[in-house]
Amino acid sequence: MRRPAEVGSPPRMTVARGSTHGLRSRDLPDGTAGPERTARSDEVGRRAVARKQAEAAAAKGQYSRAIALYKQLAKEHPQSREGATGERRSQKNAFLGWEWIGKTGPSANRVDVVVMGEGFRIDQMTDYETLAKMVPREFPRTEVFEEYGAYFNFVRAAIVSADDGVDGSGRDYSTALGAMSSGGIQGQVTVQRDDVHRMLDELPEHDGFAVVLVKNGLLGTGGNGVAAVGGRDPKTLIHEWGHAFANLMDEYSANTGHRVDVRGGPNVAFVEDEKRVPWAHWLAERVSGIGVHEGANGRAQGAWKPTNNCIMDVGLEFCPVCREAIVLQTYRFVDPIDEATPPAHANAEATIVLSAKTPLREQKPLTFTVKTMRPKSHPLQATWYVVKDDPERPTIVPAREPDRLARGPLAKIEGKPKQDSRANGGTDAFTFAQEDYAPGLWRVVVRVQDSTRVRGERTPWVLKDDAMLLVSERCWWIRIDP
Repeated sequence: MRRPAEVGSPPRMTVARGSTHGLRSRDLPDGTAGPERTARSDEVGRRAVARKQAEAAAAKGQYSRAIALYKQLAKEHPQSREGATGERRSQKNAFLGWEWIGKTGPSANRVDVVVMGEGFRIDQMTDYETLAKMVPREFPRTEVFEEYGAYFNFVRAAIVSADDGVDGSGRDYSTALGAMSSGGIQGQVTVQRDDVHRMLDELPEHDGFAVVLVKNGLLGTGGNGVAAVGGRDPKTLIHEWGHAFANLMDEYSANTGHRVDVRGGPNVAFVEDEKRVPWAHWLAERVSGIGVHEGANGRAQGAWKPTNNCIMDVGLEFCPVCREAIVLQTYRFVDPIDEATPPAHANAEATIVLSAKTPLREQKPLTFTVKTMRPKSHPLQATWYVVKDDPERPTIVPAREPDRLARGPLAKIEGKPKQDSRANGGTDAFTFAQEDYAPGLWRVVVRVQDSTRVRGERTPWVLKDDAMLLVSERCWWIRIDP
């Protein structure tokens, strides 16, 4: 059913984050000026409009019209970027467009899950639309995705195939994503991941994650950001997403085909030593139900897992160890702070300047606000500091990274916080009163942290966060002149 050989390194980070396919200055050649430049600009604009019309048709389910518009775009503008897009998207196996089927917030601070169909002919796309709607409905039925549902968006990509079969047993079909039998004992379906990522790159932005619904596939496989799922079994969908998203390994002992076992994962070890397994910190806390159980990765001996009841085996939910891995992976892409007002900066380039000579009655308090992410049953903790800085060498705060793991742990802040509160309602604010501070350079810092203490649970969902992914900060500099 599931193939750990598919489970590999974390999905690649896309450079498309925040990009657009709109009008860009490089479309206009250097030296073009006056009427010629205007005409050239108008031409680029028309091409962009034509492309958007085709994409809009696909988003509305008008697939034949979208293909016709792409063909027209390719014919009328063969030497342009839009013409190349039209040529590419009017093939028998092609990406046609996309549509949101579940959006909780901006892509820049959410995990975008792209749902794709494989082996759906043009006359079968309505069936794919119905099946795709299942995905955002099934995720919240698992407790970890229910709690962190607000951290995920869902996109339905419209991908058409010439045939609707799955390669294998001497059969070879023409499909967009190269669906095939994986060769496992159970005939699990898999897809060509390079083709999947090529389709992802057709989107204006993405995180490298896809759920591929294979029309005539059996069971599923997952890894490297891609979950291939045949049929409509919700358990298979979530199980394969565990592989694809959090690099989880199979926890069952039954052999289902060839597998790679040279490395473990967050939830599987090839040593029995309690101090060396990846979940040793759970054992140290003596959390009920967590142990070192033999039988995992499709083998009865030589591989160990933390529990006997996990969806990566025969259970219906993720075990605490797998759940922790999913939460941490989510925070690689989602910052606990969704917005900050006024906009915060990574250094003192936007210092707010005040004067100590301003009469007290004329001094206006400064209010800083953060909007935090909102798990379903528990608020995040907001802690505010006011720190005296050296005006010659202000403390530099790490810039926000698309992959928050690259940021590294935050520096320790000396001194007691000025305010410590829960961001109930998803917002929290701090007021800086000038009269309370002497002339000099001051830094207002807010740190927002997810305790992962979910209602009804005795133990936090995350026990070990070395990279401080559960914590984020924003800073503002204030200089009070004498």
